[in-house]
Amino acid sequence: MSDTATIPNATITRAVGDAPHETAALIDHILARYHETHRRELPELVQLARKVEAVHADHAAVPRGLSDLLHRILGEIEVHMKKEELILFPAMRRGIGNLAMPIAQMRHDHDDHDAQLHAAEQLTDGFRPPHDACGSWRALYQRTAKFADDFAAHVHLENDVLFPRFEQPVAPQGQTEGHLP
Repeated sequence: MSDTATIPNATITRAVGDAPHETAALIDHILARYHETHRRELPELVQLARKVEAVHADHAAVPRGLSDLLHRILGEIEVHMKKEELILFPAMRRGIGNLAMPIAQMRHDHDDHDAQLHAAEQLTDGFRPPHDACGSWRALYQRTAKFADDFAAHVHLENDVLFPRFEQPVAPQGQTEGHLP
């Protein structure tokens, strides 16, 4: 599961424990551990899901639409990560103090991604393959569950560790602050 309230506490504890405290080093860790991993693993998951859906099209439990959902997640997460890499993280490295508005957008994106991962969980019966599933089908569910847990740990590090360092109360109506496209 991807929601930090529902993934094992050990996953969150390990994610925080493995992460450096200093802001620039934490950003580097997020980029290397999560962004690079997502970019490597998601396209493979899309391909594996396509294979399973095609080979087992007649099976009642086939996760119809999972490959399309993972493909959509891939595209949306890529856009999101680019915003962080090109706009938000550089602003954080420069020490810009109040980034509440762009961070609010990132949190909104995280919520959308979480909802998509919950949809993937529903399509896969909680990432539990049927008893007669082949090795590819089992691997798809195992790797998708791992991705969901990784993504939840990633979001936790950003939402609960990194972002609060740069949030202050939102400016009163009429004042503008940084906004990510």
